[in-house]
Formats: sequence, structure tokens, C-alpha cells
Amino acid sequence: MRYRPPSIIQHLNALQAEHGWLRHDDLVALARELGVPLHRIEGVASFYPHYRRTPPAAHRLDVCRDLACAMRGGADNLAQLRAGAAAHEAATGERVEVCEVSCLGRCDQAPAVLVGHDPHSGAPAALAALRRPHPHDDHLEVAARSYRVDPYARPGERYATVRALAAGGAPTAEALLAELKEAGLRGMGGAGFPTALKWRTVRDAAGDEKFVVCNADESEPGTFKDRELLASLPHLVWEGMMLGAVVVGARRAIVYLRHEYELERRALAREQEVAARIAAELDVELEIFVSPGGYIMGEETALLEALEDRRGEPRNKPPYPGIAGLFGQPTLINNVETLTMATAIAARGAAWWKAQGVRGCAGLKFVSVSGDVVRPGVHEVATGTTIAELVALAGGVPDGAAVQAVMPGGASTAFLAADKLETPLDFEHLRRAGSSLGSGAVVVVAEGRDMLELGANVTRFFRNESCGKCVPCRVGTEKAVVLLDEWLAGHAPEDTPELLRQLDRTLGQTSICGLGQVALLPVVSILDRLPPTRPLRRS
Repeated sequence: MRYRPPSIIQHLNALQAEHGWLRHDDLVALARELGVPLHRIEGVASFYPHYRRTPPAAHRLDVCRDLACAMRGGADNLAQLRAGAAAHEAATGERVEVCEVSCLGRCDQAPAVLVGHDPHSGAPAALAALRRPHPHDDHLEVAARSYRVDPYARPGERYATVRALAAGGAPTAEALLAELKEAGLRGMGGAGFPTALKWRTVRDAAGDEKFVVCNADESEPGTFKDRELLASLPHLVWEGMMLGAVVVGARRAIVYLRHEYELERRALAREQEVAARIAAELDVELEIFVSPGGYIMGEETALLEALEDRRGEPRNKPPYPGIAGLFGQPTLINNVETLTMATAIAARGAAWWKAQGVRGCAGLKFVSVSGDVVRPGVHEVATGTTIAELVALAGGVPDGAAVQAVMPGGASTAFLAADKLETPLDFEHLRRAGSSLGSGAVVVVAEGRDMLELGANVTRFFRNESCGKCVPCRVGTEKAVVLLDEWLAGHAPEDTPELLRQLDRTLGQTSICGLGQVALLPVVSILDRLPPTRPLRRS
């Protein structure tokens, strides 16, 4: 196989799964086995947060500390877990680690806790899992749901579209590109880049080999829609990857999946057994690559670095992955939802797709809803559905409270005040309203919440998840957190709002990747639209 060096990360994942940690002697042996210097193994192992270098406790509880969980009693949940862990240790002698971690992608189950790989909602459920003889719940599975976007009424009909494409039937590769362009499909991971243009770029690029990569590393607070698609519609994800492979001329298709999504990995792997038989007919190889962690891995070039067995630090662009991606070859990278929608458009056509929208918008949209709503979860809605209508679908705000603000596209988008609730969920409408559709994650904030606390929480997330490669992001996010913590403590200088705005401008202009460029956008939107009432110290 060309362009596949020894997979350091996959070997490290296996060692961690076997022993619970990475032992030095095992790394020395791995370096010899793979024929690479030990420092290269150590460099990879030291970067990713999933890897540990000390023996594990009998049990580990990963506790989300980010936005949705903080809003749902995260601090009290953490205290209960620590007390329960201490009681468990005293009763059994088994050591329990309670670790605060970044967003687990379980915002609909806030406050979310992982016991091993198994997700639980709240301290009582997590502590009960500790008391079971086998705390890793192999019986936990995701209940698949049916959605309008699925063009197949019965399992036996699946993959018919890619089979027809490969056989030279309808649609042809050029016809499919035309349908994607006519449909106006844009990337659903946050950037909103036109899908047809991305596929065309890779198709036309010259390379010894080409690749298709599905970015399934959604790790941004409030964002969990791709998790639902992996569980309920994995056949559409695999087919979208195969359609992309046939169109661009790739022979390998890789799902890059965050390690916290173990239940979803199982669903994807089960469907892979079926999809691989079709892929073999197309001379395409399918692979699931499990990420060793880190929000930055959702950035497409950092993801490529991991696939090449390096530290996941973003690359300078250009060149873009469509021209020089994985191993320097043309690479098509789309997120889970984009590939799902591409399959639906290929099967039903652009006219069907455009007819699904409302208020002059086209298509369907999967949206994660969390925060102050009665029923957080994933909703499939017509593009153009208003924010207010979405909140109603989620059961409204608890106790009939009013909405104070909404973050419409995940933690990297600007907050909107309640006067924007009638804004349609669409790229252009939200842009004109002063925010973005982003990753399709709506976080609802009820009247009475301290917006400065929420802004500080999001800023801490970006500070914690900065890879540290570029100075503006590494230093600027830390400085912003210091300023916000001082403000929350009641002793920030009077010029703090302007200092935060200056930092935002600096990071936006000088950071290498999107993390630093948007890290202060949410808190600055609060300063501009929902001014905090907390006092500042006069100089």
C-alpha cells in the first residue's frame, strides 16, 4: 500500500487499550518494531490527551466541564461524583479517578459523564455504573431513528446510487457534480464551503493517489448532530464516501472518528461490513481511524497530520487539502452531515433537495439543540426553520422562562439576542443577523443566566484546546481567560472590555487556524449585544 507509513497512532491506541497506559518499555519495543526513532513515538504520545503515561486507576470518570454541562448543574455534578468516588474507594479499595475533560459530544445528556467508554447522564447514573460487576456496559447501544433524508425505504435498497454511478448509469460523475452544484449544498462542519466545488477541485487535481476523508471528530461544545447520523444513518455516510471516491478517483476512504464515540464506532463498524462488500466492487478500501483526542483534530489539516502519524498541529494554508492533502496527495475532506446530504441529493436530485426548504431556503438540516430547553437533542428540520420554531420543537424553555440569547452554530459562533429568534436557520440569514450557522449547534440561554460566565466558559474551552503551535492563540487565549476571571471575581480594570476586543482582533488576524481566529468571538458578541452588568474597577 502506497503512502501508508507505520501507523504509530493505531499501535499506541492498541497499547493503551491493552494496558490502560503507555509503558516506556512498550514504546521502546514499538520503535524497534516500526523502525522509527523513539523520539518520534514519544513526540506523538506526548501530544494527544487520550494517552496516559502512568498506571490507571481501577475506574475513570470523565466529566464534561463545558457549556451545556455547566448550564445543567455541572459544578454540583462534579462535587457529587468526587464524593461518590471517595465513598466507592472506601468501601471497595478500588481507586477511582474523576477527571474534568472538554466537551464529550453528549450535550443532550448534560451533565455528561463517561465511565470508561460508556456515556451516562448525571452523577447517580455514573456512580451506579461503578457498582455493577462489569461497569463497562456492553449492552449500551444507540437506538437508530428514521429520517426524511434517507432515500432508502428498506435495507436491501441501500447503496443503489453508488452502484449505478460506478456502473456508468445515472447519475454519471459529471451529472452528480452538476446536481450538487444546483442543490447548493455547502459543508456542514462549520465553514460552509460549496460541496460541488470541493469535489470538482479534487477530481481535477493531479496526483499519484487520491483519498476521501470523513471528518467525524466533532468536538465543539453544543455540537452532537454527527454523532446521531453515525448511529442512525451510517449507510448514508459510507455511501457518501464511496460516491466521493468514485467522483474524484480515490481508492481509499477513511472515517476519522473521535475516540469518545465508541457506541457510534460500533454502529459504523457494523455497517462497514456491508459497505465494504460494495466498496470492494468499486476498488475502494474503507477504514475507521480512531482519534487519540483533542478538539484541534477537527481542523482538517491537523486531522491529516494525525493520519500521517504526527502531532496534530494545523498546517499553513495554502496549499489546501484538495490539492495537497494526505501524504501530499489530493484529498476530499467532508464532515459526516455533508456526506449524508450528498448521498440524498445523488439519489433524489437537486430539485427534490431544494423543495425541502422553507422561506426561500433549500434542503434539510440536522441541528443539535442544548442548553435551556426541555428536550435537548438532534432535530432534522427544513432549512429556513426559524430559531423560535426550533426552540419550540425542543419543548421550549423550562418553566416557561423567556429566551435571553442563542448561540446558533456552536461555540465558535457569536451569540444572538432574543430579538433575533425569528431568524431562519440558514447560512445567509444568520450571517446577516450577525452570527453563523457554523456546526449546526443551537445553544439556548434562558433569561437570568449570567452571560459573562457563559462567555468565560467558552473562552476557557478554546484556551484548554489550543494546540499551542502559534503564539497568538497560545498566549492570547490564556490572557483572555485571566481577564475574564478577574472580571468575574470583581476586580478587573475598567478597560477590560476594550482589551478583550483588541485581543479578538489580534487573534483573528494572526492565528494559524480557525480555533484562534474565533476563540474570543462569543465573548465579544456578549460585550457588544448583551452587555454584562458586573462592575469593573475604576483606575
